[in-house]
Amino acid sequence: MRIGLFYGSFNPIHRGHLEIASCFVEHADLEQIWFVVSPQNPLKRDIELLGVENRLELVYAAIGDDEKIKCCEVELGLPKPSFTIDTMKELSKAHPDHEFSIIMGTDNLENLSLWKNYEEILENYRIFAYPRTGYTGGLFKDHPSVTIIDSQLLEVSATMLRDQISKQEFDQWLPSQVAEIIKEKGYYASTK
Repeated sequence: MRIGLFYGSFNPIHRGHLEIASCFVEHADLEQIWFVVSPQNPLKRDIELLGVENRLELVYAAIGDDEKIKCCEVELGLPKPSFTIDTMKELSKAHPDHEFSIIMGTDNLENLSLWKNYEEILENYRIFAYPRTGYTGGLFKDHPSVTIIDSQLLEVSATMLRDQISKQEFDQWLPSQVAEIIKEKGYYASTK
């Protein structure tokens, strides 16, 4: 099976993530998208990061019974911080019958040279990128392993959503089941 791995902290997951996943299933020759929930991103500070179990709860709620979008917990069992190359190797070893690709925004593509063993990633895996405002993909946009999918440009960020949630403003970008859990459990209520 051809699987696209969409890495992120999903802090929180929002409709933009779901729309990107659907777009890639439709336009990137991928059979499934797995949201790989990262306990800790080595290139980001973990300030305002909801606990990983809580973020997983929200991802599962957002996905529901969609057969083409799944949640992947593999990084919970790997050393922290999680490095993409290590996760890719772990998944390839555990599922030798699957072909894994990486999904990322053009902002991350421009910073790929900061990633651990990025040359090995480019050599062994396909990367599908979606447009982010102000980013073209930089040096890697024309690499033979990279395909930029012309998906809708979404002007939403988890940072913006956390700010709105802290003010009790629940944006249309949150799937209803995710918004209900956040309200009920008070997630992000103390975000500044």
